[in-house]
Amino acid sequence: MKAQFRSILFALVLPAVACGGGRETPTKTDDASWTAVHKPSVADAPVAKPAVVKPEEIAVPTTYDESVALGRELVGKGDFGKAKEMFEAAIKLDKKKADAHIEIARMYIAMNEKGKAIAAANKAVKLAPLSSPAWNTKGRAELTAHNYDNAIEAFTKSVELNQDNVFAWNNLGYTELLLKKYEDAAEHLLEATSKKGATAYMFNNLGTALEHLDRLDDARTAYETGGKMGSNEAVASRKRLEGVKTVVVIKEDGEVHEQVEAPKVMEYEHAEETDDTEEKVDVSEEAEASEGNGDVELDGESPTE
Repeated sequence: MKAQFRSILFALVLPAVACGGGRETPTKTDDASWTAVHKPSVADAPVAKPAVVKPEEIAVPTTYDESVALGRELVGKGDFGKAKEMFEAAIKLDKKKADAHIEIARMYIAMNEKGKAIAAANKAVKLAPLSSPAWNTKGRAELTAHNYDNAIEAFTKSVELNQDNVFAWNNLGYTELLLKKYEDAAEHLLEATSKKGATAYMFNNLGTALEHLDRLDDARTAYETGGKMGSNEAVASRKRLEGVKTVVVIKEDGEVHEQVEAPKVMEYEHAEETDDTEEKVDVSEEAEASEGNGDVELDGESPTE
């Protein structure tokens, strides 16, 4: 009986194996059929390698003037690191010229690095004691550090060396405005605005000084000129003075009070001395000066060169 049962069971199992026409179900080890049912996922796809971007290489100029010129160009682009490299390369090419030190000082003024700006400016005036731009740059560096006496001394030296340095005249008057020395400020800003190259903000500064002195007709004229040249501040100040006869009132106590609030001294757009006004002065045999003090910052925007 047992033998008969086994035969029946075997007969039932055998047809099951034969189903499907003798083909086996594909397995993972069957390469062709595995590829057909298993498509690569994103993770399986080959990853493209990112392109390697090489930093722009700047050929180091071989002459002093080329190095300084390229440094200025880089400063204009805001690349202070490479600009400093160019100026330092220029200094290595000629240690007796002051131009590169002037440019480094201006760069540090723009970066608000007060101490470094003063140190570089001091080197410039040591190398070129007869350079009006060098002294003007020193004045700017001192002013950003609020060393007002030093700034006035440097700007005064700059205009003594070059009476046509419109930037130094303006910076001298601007510093005196900050110190509320309005008579001196008006005198020196009148000098600035009488020179070739005077800019809109210089007329606005002049109008501010004259307004504080209650010279309103002259102030209006200065503001009008500045406004025509593009100063929005000058336009606003001229409008504010429309119909105003005086900005001061003398009270019974004898004190003078401003009736109309005169404008505060405003920071103005930074402008450099151009190549036309810059003097390239080499160190002279008589050039003596100490290295210079330490702690200054560059201007965000105050005086110009």
